[in-house]
Amino acid sequence: MKYIVDTLELGNFYTESGELIENLKLRYEHVGYQGQPLVLVCHALTGNHLTYGTDDEPGWWREIIDGGYLPIHDYQFLTFNVIGSPFGSSSPLNDPKFPQRLTLRDIVRAIESGVKALGFERIAILIGGSLGGMQVQELLYNRQFQVEKAVILAATDKTSSYSRAFNDIARQTIHIGGKEGLSIARQLGFLTYRSSKSYEARFTPEQVVSYQHHQGDKFKESFDVACYKRLLDVLDSHNLDRDRTDVAEVLAQLDTKVLTLGFTDDLIYPDDQVRAMGSRFQYHRHFFVPDNVGHDGFLLNFNDWAPNLYHFLKKSKVRR
Repeated sequence: MKYIVDTLELGNFYTESGELIENLKLRYEHVGYQGQPLVLVCHALTGNHLTYGTDDEPGWWREIIDGGYLPIHDYQFLTFNVIGSPFGSSSPLNDPKFPQRLTLRDIVRAIESGVKALGFERIAILIGGSLGGMQVQELLYNRQFQVEKAVILAATDKTSSYSRAFNDIARQTIHIGGKEGLSIARQLGFLTYRSSKSYEARFTPEQVVSYQHHQGDKFKESFDVACYKRLLDVLDSHNLDRDRTDVAEVLAQLDTKVLTLGFTDDLIYPDDQVRAMGSRFQYHRHFFVPDNVGHDGFLLNFNDWAPNLYHFLKKSKVRR
């Protein structure tokens, strides 16, 4: 089995705003067996390219793969660290001239450049949750690759006003408090990623304060302030229909078979909005995940929803 973690250098790259990234860098993980169908995985806001990882440090979706839902012997997996993120791709952390404004379409065009640079033209499975699911939508609309099946988890076709409100509060806390503000922003984010039911089930009122502080303190040491602000801009920029008039027509004509998954008590990307986004595709199935975790369900409790992923990938015919 091949396991590669490396960085592509792809030359000059201009963002939507016209700003230049000199010698675009894309950090990536590529794991699996050469010649097997390609799975392109798109990671979430504070995630990274280590989907599979190593035995000593398993990746964030290792359980999905080794659990047999996407068997390592049946596929090869490719994940890029999105630009703007602090884990190796071009970002404010390693490029002092990094653009001040970054959009979702910028990070998707960068990923498309990386896929082409590695010589792939066909994607068997395109999959992502939250910010990753937004990337999947843009990749499908752009039609740069032949995509057989796509899976979109906990993502809608535009960022909601509710989500943008939380993002703006996060910016304000960072502006006021710098690194300590980043800790508070992370604590605020956790309240939107998890449901009130999951908090009640897991914590006493005394325990929850300690848990929130722990999450904030851990995050402020592992993530970069400037990177987080750029990625909040990326989230806010997401609107599949922005400055486009043909989205409905394009999505309705795609041959790609699409599965969407919505999660109970997802505050920022509710199930009904996830389903509505998926219904724009010609071949679409939707699954509602009845757990009480909330938005972060796509990163947890795999046995509650991954069997539906497995069966969808095994189906040769998909109807509405």
